Amino acid sequence: MTPIQRILATTDGSITAILEAITGEKVSVETVEQKVIEANGEIAGLLKVNEGDKINYRVVNLRAGDVLAHAVSYTPIKRLRPEFREDLMKADMPIGKIMRKHRIEARREINWWKIEKAGELGKIFGIDGEDKLLVRNYSIIHRGEILINITEYFSLSKLYELT
Repeated sequence: MTPIQRILATTDGSITAILEAITGEKVSVETVEQKVIEANGEIAGLLKVNEGDKINYRVVNLRAGDVLAHAVSYTPIKRLRPEFREDLMKADMPIGKIMRKHRIEARREINWWKIEKAGELGKIFGIDGEDKLLVRNYSIIHRGEILINITEYFSLSKLYELT
């Protein structure tokens, strides 16, 4: 792995800020899908909530021209202040910037990361399905509870082009 790939795999900082530093460009958020769902057993276990709890499901692409990252997040609505929830559910804004705007102190815990074939996600990045993705999952912890769980996908070949 390149140094940039290792940084993205292990950082507990803002991915958007790192991508902006790497590219020298503003990174925009493109919301692909967002809806409120009920937590099934898997999501409830992941977020440590009850089955049936309302969860904000959000899928976004981070872009600086090309898609640099694809992210899927789950957020228990009951853990959000109303103004934070409003920004999260309506704005094409990075989560880190929403948290700064609302002065939410939190930490990120990396749960895991791996390298895998792109498969169908290759279309998002404009790469072959056999190309590799860096995939990482982390939780944003606020007041001792999981505020948001995020899985991010990065094209290794696109990252290599940035170095």
